[in-house]
Amino acid sequence: MKITQRKIDTIRPYENNPRQNDNAVEAVAKSITEFGFRQPVVVDADGVIIAGHTRYKAAMMLGLDKLPVHVAEGLSPEHFYHILLGVWQGYQ
Repeated sequence: MKITQRKIDTIRPYENNPRQNDNAVEAVAKSITEFGFRQPVVVDADGVIIAGHTRYKAAMMLGLDKLPVHVAEGLSPEHFYHILLGVWQGYQ
């Protein structure tokens, strides 16, 4: 898996993200401050977040300009949805 440091303003949240967890952002920000990133944000080829919305929000809260990103290339809209749904279901 290729992970690169990417400018935060080159990625954006998926507008229909089913997971609403703004209450977790502060705790994730504290974890990033103490331990750093341990898992990259996963985006599609257009920079839309598939997994890592809370990490992205925490990075924004911390004023970071870059974060570790894995680009999941070659995804059809159906694959994007299935990955997003799988991540979301894992937190229910």
